[in-house]
Amino acid sequence: MLITFFEYLDQPLLALALLISFVSALLISLPCHEFAHAHAALKEGDGTAKALHRYTLAPFAHIDIAGLVFLLVFSIGFAKPVPVDSRNFKRGVKSELRVSLAGVLTNLVIAIVCCFLYALLYNVWPALFVSYGFISDLYYYFFQFMISLNFMFFFFNLLPIYPLDGFRVVESLSKTENSYIRFMKRNSLWIMIVLMVTGLFSLYIDFFGNGLADLILQGFDKLIKLVV
Repeated sequence: MLITFFEYLDQPLLALALLISFVSALLISLPCHEFAHAHAALKEGDGTAKALHRYTLAPFAHIDIAGLVFLLVFSIGFAKPVPVDSRNFKRGVKSELRVSLAGVLTNLVIAIVCCFLYALLYNVWPALFVSYGFISDLYYYFFQFMISLNFMFFFFNLLPIYPLDGFRVVESLSKTENSYIRFMKRNSLWIMIVLMVTGLFSLYIDFFGNGLADLILQGFDKLIKLVV
């Protein structure tokens, strides 16, 4: 992500548009993910996040500095996990699954809605993205980051690696503290570092995240062209 900014330092207005668009998209997408966990937990009987002031859309309540650095350097990042006490859940495993999947499903919905809005605007008002200089750059990159970040959060958090949401799903469906759970809790940090440094995470996100984004955008584009 940082490399992208540096590439446009000779075009300061474009670099500024990139920065504003990225920060805006991040400060919308990341809090929505964490708030979804907190809201689902509250609905399932656990008010831990609310008691600890994490039941909020305020961005800086959820920002994790290390996760932000990873996002800027490796294009894969994370937030501070919302605190949850599963002992308060009303429906056991069903509650755990709902809370675990709330964040990623929220990101998926946001990504799909942004794909639709971008395709709609591109077809009914194409000048918005090309004819107004700095303002056009802001709109264009804002939608690009909203789509890419939310698909990234969706696919990244589905991985069954501690403490990601995919791991929580596996944990909720598994026997207590089996060998896989113990292994992941001991070694997940090193696994993540290896996957990020080798670029395997980026390949995974590029293939699934960007692939799905392109597919959905093309689908909406063809659908809207039939109407407008």
